[in-house]
Amino acid sequence: MDRLRPHPVAAFCAVTLLIWVNRIWLTWTNGDDSVGAKVLWTIPIGAFVVAASVLAAAMLGGADRDARWFRLLVQGFALGTALYWLIRLPMIAFNDHDLTGSEEVAFKIVHAVLAVVSVTAAWFAFRWARTVPAGTPDGSPGAPTASSPVPTTS
Repeated sequence: MDRLRPHPVAAFCAVTLLIWVNRIWLTWTNGDDSVGAKVLWTIPIGAFVVAASVLAAAMLGGADRDARWFRLLVQGFALGTALYWLIRLPMIAFNDHDLTGSEEVAFKIVHAVLAVVSVTAAWFAFRWARTVPAGTPDGSPGAPTASSPVPTTS
């Protein structure tokens, strides 16, 4: 289980992959969209899948979770997720999707739930990534900590 630490990041990756891998299939099997539209839809989806996959592979591979690149990727991924849903959810909520009344309501509820779950997972992962790595008060390698022994001269 240590390889899945930090748990907020592992959960964020899992939620993202669960939501977006399926969306790739839905995008490319949609007969109403042109190839150009499918490519356009695949760009943000692909970015989310790649970010989640890289972080998950890094964690499973034993990467240093306190490494600057790891924390910056988590932060960028989390901010990108929040920004995507900040833009996309109003578009979904206020557009007509050529569905029946009950289908339209269900479509909007499902996407609102996906947005809330995604942004909540992103928030917890971002919050973890913003904490100072254990053992370094400012995040820089080799910096003394409050618990480090103070050198004395005798």
